[in-house]
Amino acid sequence: MGRYKKCLIFLALGIFSWVGATTPPQTTKDSMSGNWAVINGQKRFLSGMNIAWLSSTSFGNDVGDTKINMNSFLDKVKKIRKAGGNCMRWWLHTDASHCPKIDETGAVTGLGSKTISNIREALDTAYAYGVVLDLCLFSFDMLVPGDGTGKAAYSDYNLDRNYKFFTDTSNITTYLEKGLKPILDSVGNHPAVMCWEVFNEPEGMLASAGWAHVTKKITQNDILRITNRIAGFVHRNSKKMVSTGIAGFQYTSEYSDSKLKAAGGDNDGHLDFYMAHYYPEWAGQEVSPFHNPASFWNMDRPVLIGEFPAKSWSSSQIGPSSNQPLKTSKTIIDAFDYAFSNNYAGAMSWAMSETNSFFGDYSTTAPALEALFNKHKNDIMIKDVTIEEMSGNYVMKADITDLPVPSGSTNYFELGTSFTKNFTGKSDVSFDLYVKPNSGTNLKMQMVIKVGSSYTWSPATTKLIDLSKIEQGAWTTISIPISAFGASSVTDVREILFQYYAAGDKYTGTLFFDNVRVDNDTLSNFNAEGSAWSTGADATKIGLVKISDVTSIRGKQLAAAGLTSRRTIFVNNRTVTFKVSEAADVKLRLINLNGKVAANIDCGRLNANVHHFTFGNVSSGHYILELHQGKDRSFSGIVLQ
Repeated sequence: MGRYKKCLIFLALGIFSWVGATTPPQTTKDSMSGNWAVINGQKRFLSGMNIAWLSSTSFGNDVGDTKINMNSFLDKVKKIRKAGGNCMRWWLHTDASHCPKIDETGAVTGLGSKTISNIREALDTAYAYGVVLDLCLFSFDMLVPGDGTGKAAYSDYNLDRNYKFFTDTSNITTYLEKGLKPILDSVGNHPAVMCWEVFNEPEGMLASAGWAHVTKKITQNDILRITNRIAGFVHRNSKKMVSTGIAGFQYTSEYSDSKLKAAGGDNDGHLDFYMAHYYPEWAGQEVSPFHNPASFWNMDRPVLIGEFPAKSWSSSQIGPSSNQPLKTSKTIIDAFDYAFSNNYAGAMSWAMSETNSFFGDYSTTAPALEALFNKHKNDIMIKDVTIEEMSGNYVMKADITDLPVPSGSTNYFELGTSFTKNFTGKSDVSFDLYVKPNSGTNLKMQMVIKVGSSYTWSPATTKLIDLSKIEQGAWTTISIPISAFGASSVTDVREILFQYYAAGDKYTGTLFFDNVRVDNDTLSNFNAEGSAWSTGADATKIGLVKISDVTSIRGKQLAAAGLTSRRTIFVNNRTVTFKVSEAADVKLRLINLNGKVAANIDCGRLNANVHHFTFGNVSSGHYILELHQGKDRSFSGIVLQ
């Protein structure tokens, strides 16, 4: 299934967690035993979902020159494992808009600068949770010039180059040498590799398929030749298996050993198992893997169901593309159970966190994964792990280490998220910021919004955020007027981000963000899954931590400074009484138990005397009151009634 048929997905920021050392390669060779896969010595039924791509802006760009959003990837892995699944299908090169690099002749010249590190980090993360990845290389999207989703704007997407890559028989060798070999040399034997998948639905590129959005066509021989050459190369250079994502079960016989070898000439270029897709909008019971056992296809190797709807479907439904009733019915729980009980190698539904009500999403597949796991735990579980549940108040932590100083227009980094929001009539974008004590001060940030389908860049250049002017160890609310962004229209805001850079020297420090909002409408409070923040900076790691952890930092700072509570502050109902020992500039700061500043009062210069202040607009509850008298500070726990 291709992107033109699917709604885009918005993914979640995972709980703050870094994967440790790189996972060592496995020493055993994977294989199929009976109907199931043996991966890293474990024979398992493969039960999971498609990721496809990580976000609306990462189609074809999860590998390439941009750092992967590992928080989003981690969240996906944890969800699958929590539901009882053990595998995910992830697209890599996709349409070659970002990777591999293809020149005017259709030859591959190399990979993206982050391709290998992104794949390795994803595999390490999956392995830590007992999940394996089906790594899909190319898709029919290689020959789709533009599908209304912004792909045509990708500077590196070139239909003619992609066509030459497929049709000039010498170009597959350039990919094997300069694309696939470096990947396999690095992660080819990673124990979290489920398989290397050559294509997603290559049949869509055939004239006989009639896919109008695929504007250039290639032959079945081209598809088989490339599949054969890649499969043979993987078999000789790794211990992993190879398959390909066949558009429908009616096409499986086209990928026999004899046909593949005749097209490509590589005797090692066979498929270890067949993987095909099924959608009831287009195909009936006669080609349904949920109404026919695996033996029905009369194939010489096991068969896996690589795509199908992520929710129950019924013949009473109307297909959104065909406008015709669906051709079969099945509950999602029965679909996974049928695949297991009828000798399929596995099943992976489409797709995680998708917003399309027809296809379903993680929430609609999770009960099926869980039901199958509960019945067949020992045949599915790869690793027994405990998934931490999110509960309570969280904030986003950004750990920055040796962030480089900009060189020209480079090394300006972004930390942001995607959404769709109308800012018309709004006054300010604001957020809460906490800088960990002893962090560097030489960091500068500016907020940026991107507007409309063209994602027009609109920075608030007049409101530069200078960390040398931000107090460390205290929550500070920063507001940016909407007018400062200079956008001609704010009816369709698609992204908000911080552009940040080191000034003068490399920057190292830790920042915490919370309650990103436009006026009183919250964009991100980081308290639940669904906040898709990411950064392309290698020097920055982001994740979620409980605000209580940040509050404890505040307490340690106070203790380290020797600030002990004094009996100079008293409270009666909502009125605070405090004593000023000598004339001084006085400030009061009221901090709630989450460490947030509830009130910040500048009292001006006060004489030595007893003074009173009433907090009329602050909610009742427990607070810490800080009294600043010149350079002297005292604090006391108080209760406002």
